Amino acid sequence: MTTIRCPICDAFLDADGEAALTVILRAHLGNVHDLHPDRDVMAGGKAQEHHPQLWEEMKRGTVPTDEEVGEDVEDSVLCPFCGERIRAHAGDDLTSYLRSHLQDAHGIPTLGRSRTLVH
Repeated sequence: MTTIRCPICDAFLDADGEAALTVILRAHLGNVHDLHPDRDVMAGGKAQEHHPQLWEEMKRGTVPTDEEVGEDVEDSVLCPFCGERIRAHAGDDLTSYLRSHLQDAHGIPTLGRSRTLVH
């Protein structure tokens, strides 16, 4: 389960996996802040899915995965406006990087101090 804060109002948003978190963020931005992205970034099949039922198998190395066994896996969310993948190891960092991205790439004013995302 990944928890982030809305970059605009600081409300808690949580979901299991990138796709679900992106859908919840997009819905929140539309319903609460009347921000509606021009395109559906989920339509491109770009999101990476989490499969909690496979985590134990991944730890044992019996399920193919891109990560090494025991590797610290980053959480991620797609920008609901352009589809860029934002990654971080913790929800607070993910929120901060999303804020930076929305400010820098889309000119959307957000709450709080953001951190610069280094590529």
